[in-house]
Amino acid sequence: MEVARAAWGLRCKICSPSLAPLRLASTAARQTAGKPKARPTIRRFVPEDVKRFVKADGKLLTTRENKEFLLNYDIEPDNGRMTRFAAGPDLGKLASDYNVTFAFSPKHVVHPHDLRYFEPRGHPLAAMKRAEYARNTREKPLWIMVTSAGGASAVVRTLTQRRLARAIHKALEAMGYRSGLSPTKEIRGTFWATIHNPIKAATHSAERFGKAVAAALDKNCSRGRR
Repeated sequence: MEVARAAWGLRCKICSPSLAPLRLASTAARQTAGKPKARPTIRRFVPEDVKRFVKADGKLLTTRENKEFLLNYDIEPDNGRMTRFAAGPDLGKLASDYNVTFAFSPKHVVHPHDLRYFEPRGHPLAAMKRAEYARNTREKPLWIMVTSAGGASAVVRTLTQRRLARAIHKALEAMGYRSGLSPTKEIRGTFWATIHNPIKAATHSAERFGKAVAAALDKNCSRGRR
């Protein structure tokens, strides 16, 4: 992939510790006057353990190898580039009932908790994680992330996240999708649900959650298979 093309698609800021800071062009910055504004982005989530090499503006300090990998596979490390996913009143009510924020990107986005594998000093599991992400770009058009931001025990957060993520996958499979692919359509990109109150979300139906999200993704993000 040509460097210019990769830089256009990445829409993020990455720099290697051995290089001067490099700011790659953002498509949002290239908008001309008179064109519709981009949908609002969401609040960036930078876990505490990666804040020393992920800056407040989303710039990732990483190794040259990681940088080239992200560019070559067109993977976005900055979750703050995702846009709020507000697909109609049904999803809006769901977000209110479960106290959840939804976001979507047509690009594949690094999971916030996987950013630690891209640290600038090099991580012992970096090669394994790069291989996993490379495989996912080929085999899974749709990536689904569910994280928690509210105060609750680690057990409650983890169980609630897994429960809601499973419900989304199950509902999509019932509609004929597997990893974002159906016989006639595909959903490509990254869907992200942030749970702000895991205890509240845990009291509601996971099935209802999964079906509503799956229906919204199918209606708003699917396209015919090539």
